[in-house]
Amino acid sequence: MLPDTLMDMQPEECIAYAEIMAAVATCDGQFTPEEMSAYEARTASLLVRPFVRERLQGMMDETIDLDSYLESLSSHGLKLVLRDSILMAACDGRYVDEELQIIGRIASAAGVDEGTLNQLYKWVLEGWAWHHRGHQMLGLEHAQISTQ
Repeated sequence: MLPDTLMDMQPEECIAYAEIMAAVATCDGQFTPEEMSAYEARTASLLVRPFVRERLQGMMDETIDLDSYLESLSSHGLKLVLRDSILMAACDGRYVDEELQIIGRIASAAGVDEGTLNQLYKWVLEGWAWHHRGHQMLGLEHAQISTQ
């Protein structure tokens, strides 16, 4: 994983970030292996803090107060969780309505307009295409992402 300012967040923001990411990952009643992998990759750097590690144990089964967590994030933290939620939600090859609703709420809380939000979705598709080209070079199969 590339270096990211995610590692600069305070412990309370780390909890909010991880809770929101978990809500996006599980909002459709499933936690696919692809989503689990993306969730673990994005939150791995948060687990080095004992306070965060203790709090994250078992949280995947909890229902959260999304608005409370959104309010606890800085502008920077909101934008990071927005970016990473869009990326993680795409990992299983599709966006579902529940994911899109949460992403919309995060974008609203972050003050991100529709044009910027669309740019983030495009960024994910471009990344997916970049990854796909690597598979093509090696003659490997690659999953497709649904833009519906």
